[in-house]
Amino acid sequence: MCSEYLATGFANVDACDDASAYQQCLTLLDSLPYFMAYKERSYELLDLSAGLSVLEIGSGLGDDALRMAQRVGADGFVVGVDASFMMVNAAVARTPVDSRVGYVQADARDLPFADERFGRARVDRVLQHIAGPEQVIREMVRVLAPGGLLLAYDNDWGTFSVSGSDDETTTTIETLWASSFQNRWIGRYLKHYFLAAGLRQVMIEPSVCVVTNFALADRIYNLRQTVERAVAAGRLMPSVAHEWVLDAQALSQSGGFLCTLTAYTVVGVKPGGASAGAAQMNSR
Repeated sequence: MCSEYLATGFANVDACDDASAYQQCLTLLDSLPYFMAYKERSYELLDLSAGLSVLEIGSGLGDDALRMAQRVGADGFVVGVDASFMMVNAAVARTPVDSRVGYVQADARDLPFADERFGRARVDRVLQHIAGPEQVIREMVRVLAPGGLLLAYDNDWGTFSVSGSDDETTTTIETLWASSFQNRWIGRYLKHYFLAAGLRQVMIEPSVCVVTNFALADRIYNLRQTVERAVAAGRLMPSVAHEWVLDAQALSQSGGFLCTLTAYTVVGVKPGGASAGAAQMNSR
């Protein structure tokens, strides 16, 4: 089992003992139907078309940047920004030399780009890990051209739920995992941050990730490692923790296991210009 704790480690991958664990996590998530679906929806909401310039914050291994580059074509380009030197190197190594994609290592709260540089901007599951997410959004708005679209997708860990035979133990595990994130409720505040940054025609779409297999949920949400942390912190007795894992595995085998999380996709328009995608959005 991986020793890295995904809830906290993504905030500073370069300082982690095993950076490959984070690359493996991104690859796993990118392969799952739910993640494929919301990513495709995000490209649709961004109204990507030929010739557009796109900024991707938290570009990771570059998979989203490459898919968006296909949509903007030879006359467009995509720039991926990541705080991790190792992630940027991994993305560069995976990117064909003839792609209209480039990568920059930078702090998303202080982007090294001129004002109004990009026609579209996207940030996916990054703000949950960064102190000062409002500043990230303000910086993305600064480098976005008038009429451009900004999209953010992120989790609301206050909605995280997992099946368990004992309510108190289950609540302890859910709470410990959720509270490990820098911004555990970021999903519910995205619309507020967009409006505060001056974006207009802001819309929000919820989506729910449902996992019915304990082993997969463990890989995504570090369930057994969270149980171990609860024991180490004195919040669970070892025997109780062991029994909880056994019960969850039994539920999974019988088809009764459930692990869910609600996330939000938020899109807004920067005032001052016409956006092709704005007409497709319904203000809420």
